[in-house]
Formats: sequence, C-alpha cells, structure tokens
Amino acid sequence: MKQGIILLFIMTWCITCNAETKYYGLPGEYLNWGAGARAMGMGRAFCGLSDDLSAIYFNPAGLTQLKSGQVTAMVSPLLEDTFYNFLGFSYPTQKAGVLGLGVVLLNSGRLEETNIRQEALGEFKDSRQCVLVSYARRGFKKMSYGASLKLITQQLSSYHDTGIGMDGGLLLTPWNHLSLGITLKNIVSPSLRLKDQDEKFPLSLHTGIGARMLNNNLIFTMDVSKTLKQSLQAQIGSEYWLQKRTIALRMGMDNSGMNLGFGVKRGNYEFDYSFGSQDIDTLHRLSLTWLFDTFGIQLTPDPNAFSPAGKLNQTKIKIQVKQIDRITEWLLTIADKRGNVVRHFEGKDAVPVSVVWDGRDEREEIVPDGEYLCVLEITDKTGDFFKSSPESVFVISVAPEVTVPVEIGE
Repeated sequence: MKQGIILLFIMTWCITCNAETKYYGLPGEYLNWGAGARAMGMGRAFCGLSDDLSAIYFNPAGLTQLKSGQVTAMVSPLLEDTFYNFLGFSYPTQKAGVLGLGVVLLNSGRLEETNIRQEALGEFKDSRQCVLVSYARRGFKKMSYGASLKLITQQLSSYHDTGIGMDGGLLLTPWNHLSLGITLKNIVSPSLRLKDQDEKFPLSLHTGIGARMLNNNLIFTMDVSKTLKQSLQAQIGSEYWLQKRTIALRMGMDNSGMNLGFGVKRGNYEFDYSFGSQDIDTLHRLSLTWLFDTFGIQLTPDPNAFSPAGKLNQTKIKIQVKQIDRITEWLLTIADKRGNVVRHFEGKDAVPVSVVWDGRDEREEIVPDGEYLCVLEITDKTGDFFKSSPESVFVISVAPEVTVPVEIGE
C-alpha cells in the first residue's frame, strides 16, 4: 500500500510540474488561492485531508474530524497595499454535527483611477469578500458529508453586487491512515453584475487523498482539480511533525510553484507560516489558531475525603466522558503529591461510570494520609490521546486528638 501511495505521489508531482496556471481572469479566481498557512504550505493539496478549520474552504465534510473548537486567523500581504485574509470558527458537537463559519477577504486600497486618455481621476478601492457558513456530519459507515453556503460580495469603485453560492463535499476514511475527499465547488453558482455584464463563477471538481504514516507524524497529500473549460490542475503536499508533535515542517507544489512552511504548537495555540513562489513575487502567509475544548473528561470523587479504616472507608470516583470517537483504552491513575502512582485502574473500550478506591495501594496496603490526585487518560479509535485535569481526594486515617475540658468542683 505504501508503495502505491508513493507512486501516486510521484505521478501527481509530474502532473503538477507540467500543469499551466489557468485560473487567472476567471470570476472569483481569488477563491482558488487557499485558506490557512498550514494548508497553503502543503501546496493547497488539502481536499483529501481537511483535518483542521480550513476544511470550511477545501472540503466542508472534513470538519467532522475536529475534536475541539477552533478559531483561525490568517493574513497574507500582497503587492500594492493588497491583503488576502481568512478568519474562521468551528464548533463540533457530539451528535448534531459540526458548524463552521469563515470569511475570505481580498482588499486593495489606493488604486489610481484613470480615463481612456490615461488622465488621473483619483483613487478607488477593490474589495472582495466571501462569507462561508458550513455544516458537516458523519454518515453511514466511514463517510462524512458537508456543505458550505457562500455569500460573495464585490465592490469595485462605485460598483457593487452580491451573489449566493454553495459547495458540497464528501470525505471517506476506508482505513485509519487513509482518507479520500471529493468537493464540488459552486454547485450553486454565484453570479455578480458590477456594470453591464454578469460574471458567473464556474463549477469545479476537486478530489484528494491524505495518507498518514509513522504514527501520524508523516503526512502525504495529493489533489487533482478540474474547473469547467479549464485544464487539469494538480497539487501535492507533505507534513512532518517533530518534538512530540510540537514542530511541523511542510512542503508542497501547486500550479504556481513551490511552497514551504512550518508550524509550532504550544498547548491550545498553533502558529503557522508558509511562503510560495509566484510569477511576480514571493507570497508570505501567517496563521494563528486557538483550540478550545468542546468535549472533555470530568472526574468527581465522592466523598473527596475518607478514612480507609473508618466508616467512610472508600470513595467513588464518578467519571463523565464526552468524546466523538469510540474509546479503545482508558487508564485511571491515583498518585501522591510527588507524582508517585499508588494505584491504577485500566480497561478497554467504554469507560465505566465510576471507579471505587478503598485507599489502598497496588500491594493492598493502606496509603499514608494526605492528598492524592486522580487523572484519567483515554485513547480513541483514531489513536488520539486525551487527559483529564487532576482531581484531589484526601485520605485521613488518624482521628484527631480531642481535649475535653473537665471542671473539678469542690
């Protein structure tokens, strides 16, 4: 299988190197530029992967892979006071699917306006934006589907118009380390009229593959797209994670040339940068992503203080787990303040609703009095790892000394 993926990668590379740039001049050509510095650093070959917020743009069905909420902002400065920006938000739910919102902006300011005799008439602006409202959910077996409603607006000097369109996508995951994507852009085609002529956005088909290797640390992606009345386009990309998935190196090739980039992840934040060669200049893209919890793990010891030798001789640790994918392994550890594990409980598949601890260690001896921290770790079917916040439970075996005052009467 790996040999087949490598062969496809080489074939797509060859197609890419020989492909001609055909997007210039098409209505809405800026909506073919991409979104998110990570995906653009991988040569925009993201239809078959689409495992972050930029799926709103590349393949809305990929939103079902998100296991936390995300907010992403990207800025890409162009020539002549022109900026290409993307801002997105996603919120996954456990049963109702995933909602995504995004805005693509292309703004040019202080452009000089002239008449047919090249006489200066002043300055004007060219402003274009696309608002995307996306929804995705999992279908039967290993398929997800999604759609993006697009509200497109353009203002050129004193001319202004708005159009509505729609994209649709599918994502198939026949194996845990392989995903296939299909996106139809402009199923409902937006149409803008700025002066005398309608500009209708063309229908385009995008297909892609994403292959994960080396415990998901190495990713290869390949996309092939076809726009109506335009030549075939192809993109390839790769990503390699280092330092326990905190630093990523990226490379990709699209019809415009080579793209390179990197990413740094710290906690709930990720910074991505990429640059790509174009006909007239090198383009730089910067993204900042914030991930926030929409699922989680909650532990509640009841009671949170007990005496193994007294009446309250055990605690029931109640467990609440809210995740999208099926859990394959779980581990509950109880450790002292120095981090030494005194007791652990583990299992496969579903996590129990509670675990009872009697204040004894692995040798069935009562642990010393003090504070102990309970932590639950789970692994889902995709291999992703989640960990709860520590919850305190107190062991109090020695009853406090009580002094009773005695009055001695005469």
